Amino acid sequence: MGNKQALCLGKGVQNNQFKNSYSSSKSTSSSLKSSTASGEITKNSFRILKVIGRGSFGKVFLVQKKGTRKLYAMKVLKKENILLRNQIDHTRSEREILQKAKHNPFLVQMHYAFQTQYKLYMVMDFMNGGELFYHLRREQRFSERRIKFYAAEIILAIESLHQSGIIYRDLKPENILLDNKGHIRITDFGLSKQGIFKQNEDMTFTVCGTPEYLAPEIIRGEGHGKAVDWWSLGALLYEMYCGRPPFQNTNKIQLLHTIATKKIDFSRIGRASEEFQNLIKRLLHHNPNRRLGGGDQDSEELRNHPFFSGLDWEQVRNKQIEPPFSPNVEDETDVSNIDISFLNEMPIDSPNEYKLTSSQKAKVHFDKFTYQRDDDILLNITTQEC
Repeated sequence: MGNKQALCLGKGVQNNQFKNSYSSSKSTSSSLKSSTASGEITKNSFRILKVIGRGSFGKVFLVQKKGTRKLYAMKVLKKENILLRNQIDHTRSEREILQKAKHNPFLVQMHYAFQTQYKLYMVMDFMNGGELFYHLRREQRFSERRIKFYAAEIILAIESLHQSGIIYRDLKPENILLDNKGHIRITDFGLSKQGIFKQNEDMTFTVCGTPEYLAPEIIRGEGHGKAVDWWSLGALLYEMYCGRPPFQNTNKIQLLHTIATKKIDFSRIGRASEEFQNLIKRLLHHNPNRRLGGGDQDSEELRNHPFFSGLDWEQVRNKQIEPPFSPNVEDETDVSNIDISFLNEMPIDSPNEYKLTSSQKAKVHFDKFTYQRDDDILLNITTQEC
């Protein structure tokens, strides 16, 4: 894992600077309109406060909705990048999945979506507990008790996606966020695949995902289904216990070859409980048909595993179990769990430098992309009347 000392430098300064900026906006927020006169939500409906993430297609900003004190994470994607990397279908799918995920307590919720000529905007929950990756890198490894808590909530998150015919395909510490109490939410559905309902019958053949967490059948091009998510969960649990994924190599070609052909070194988890070792070994089975969760019962096989013996799954579903770790945030403005390398960036939605042709513009205009969650429509109406 990385140098945890470097991640803690300047957090207090960064957080105080942000608090001062946020506080100064409160006094004037009541006079600010949250949208255009027609009630349409645009990028001008939000005040950009901080950069809190970055990906290959754009940035994620912490924003405040004008006229309110509500904070959100606004994901901004450049259409040119989506077009050049041939990710139009994946991006469209992510937008659709975020709408389907409405009201799921373990998936990040989308509140607004809109587009300009050159960019796509998706406004989602701001989870100021930070990425699981941030905490794992800082602490090196987690206890079995803590791993069990995260695993249970992740299983229910993946279960709900599978029940909707969606395989996630990108389970990793960077895509698991913590709320202010320590519960998880999964984010980033750009690599997810819809229309996969029947185990071992509905298959897809696209090779995509993060190399360290890819299931062998994806690499071998054999076609894959829901079982790939349970392999990724096994790799994630292994990493939470050991501080590193089961396979690592800076040479990605060699890494993929190793995952597809080599046995896993389970000696690193030799001190874990027998139940935990058995869970990981069964999740990291190279044959998806023999993998835990690879049958028709899907997630039920995991929930019935001895590692989770005595766990009340309804309490997990209702978030009635106290998280074993609290991110220790002061309030909704606390950004101390966000990587400082992002916070140090200038919070600017940069102008577009790439001019799309007419045919390109037509390709990346997303019909029915605009979205406003029901309870946010009410909030918007209330704000307009202020």
